[in-house]
Amino acid sequence: MAWTGLVARWAAVTSNKRMVLPMITSSFHRRCLLLGLLTVALPALAQDLYHGITKVEVFANSAMVITPIQADRYQLVIYRLDALKNVETAINQNIPKTEAAARAYFQKHQADIKKQITPAVINGANGIALARHYKLDRIPAIVVDGSAVIYGVTNVDQAIAMVQTHRGARK
Repeated sequence: MAWTGLVARWAAVTSNKRMVLPMITSSFHRRCLLLGLLTVALPALAQDLYHGITKVEVFANSAMVITPIQADRYQLVIYRLDALKNVETAINQNIPKTEAAARAYFQKHQADIKKQITPAVINGANGIALARHYKLDRIPAIVVDGSAVIYGVTNVDQAIAMVQTHRGARK
């Protein structure tokens, strides 16, 4: 079909205020159209997924694999609620058995131990406090923007999609 025929057909179809694509018979043209639509649609879908999301907090233990572990479009914080227990276990593994040897060990390695454990201790303590604040009753839990909680999901994008679907249904 010549371009003039396509344009005339397109004008006739769109004049009825119904958006219908002209019939494309060539498989090559279908593939090109599909590729073009995907090129435009996929980034738009990704943008819509994160639209309005500013902060995501994940509450989990060390055995749970959380994905992704970083985010560019929103603030992502992962709290490991068993961090304090893990720090205690790690310290106890390295402590000598006698009291005198343990004191000597701590005097010698105190600065290194503080550097290693401080971030984990702060993360664990903050996570426990926030979990209580949000009244979370199990893990894994993902809190989106401080208002929506998704339980049992370790994929942050999946949790965000669930929240966005719920928000869309409420509108």
